[in-house]
Amino acid sequence: MEYGKLIGAAYRIALHNWRLWPFGVFAGTGGFSFNFQFDTGDTDGGLADVDTGVIVAVAAIVLALALFAVAMSVISQGALAEGVAAIDRGEERRFRQALRAGLAVVWRTVGLYLLVALVAVALVLAVAIPAGGAVLAVFAATDATAPRVAVAVLAGLAALGALVVLLLPLLPISQHAIRELVLGGDRPVAALRGGWGVFRANLGPSILVFLIQQGLVLAAYTGIAIVAVVMSLPAIVVLVATGGGAPGIVVAAVTALIVLPAVLAAAGAVGTFGHGLWTLGYLRMRSLETRSRA
Repeated sequence: MEYGKLIGAAYRIALHNWRLWPFGVFAGTGGFSFNFQFDTGDTDGGLADVDTGVIVAVAAIVLALALFAVAMSVISQGALAEGVAAIDRGEERRFRQALRAGLAVVWRTVGLYLLVALVAVALVLAVAIPAGGAVLAVFAATDATAPRVAVAVLAGLAALGALVVLLLPLLPISQHAIRELVLGGDRPVAALRGGWGVFRANLGPSILVFLIQQGLVLAAYTGIAIVAVVMSLPAIVVLVATGGGAPGIVVAAVTALIVLPAVLAAAGAVGTFGHGLWTLGYLRMRSLETRSRA
C-alpha cells in the first residue's frame, strides 16, 4: 500500500468536500467528562447566592450539549465512512446524504461502541484481577515492607504493560469494525469480528495507518491551537489592559466571532481527513485481501 498516495487522497477529499466538515468536528469525539467543584464554605458569595433555578438551567444546558455532541459523534462515524467511500468511488456526497447514511446505522454504531467498551472492560479485569490477587496474597503472607513494595511495583508494571499490549490494538480494530458495519452492513458482533480479521490480515498496514493518522492529526490540531492563541492575543491584551471593561469585552467578543468559526472549520477539515484516511486505508486493505484470494 502506497501511504503517500493514501495521505494525498484523504487530504484532497477533506479539502474539496467542506460539506463533510461538520461531521469531522465530532468524528474524533471519544467521550466527555464534566467536573463541577462547589465551594460550600463560601457562604458570602458564589453558589450560595445563586438561584437554584439558574444552576438547574445551566446544568440542563450543559447536559443537552453533551448529549448532542455524543449523538453527533455516533452519527458522524457512519456519515463520514459512507461519504468518503462514495467519494472514493467517484460519486458526490452532500451534507444531507451523509447525514442520512449516519442516521441509518446509528443504533448499530451505538451497539458497536458498547461492545467495544465491554471488551475493553473485560481485558482490564483480566489483567487487574490476577495482578491485584498477587499483591493481596503477598500482603497477607508477610508484614515486611520490602516484599510488599517490590511485588506491588512489579505487579503494577506488568499490569500496565499487559494493558498497553491488549488495549492498543482495540483502536485500529474498532476503526476497521465501524467500516465493516457501515460499508459491509454487518451487525455489531460481526463487525467487530470482521474488524479483528482485517487487523490480523493486515497487521503492518493497520499499525502504520494508525501511527500516521495519529501523528498527522495531532500535529494539525496543535497547529490549530497555536494559530487560535496567536489570533486571540490582541483581544487578551486589550481585555487585560482595560481591566475587563466594556471595550475589552467588545474586542474579545468580536475576536471570538472570528476565531471560533475558523477553528471549527479547521477542526472539521482535520477530523474529515483523519476519518477519511482510515476509510481509504480500510478500503485498500480490503482490496488487497480480495486480490490475494483471487
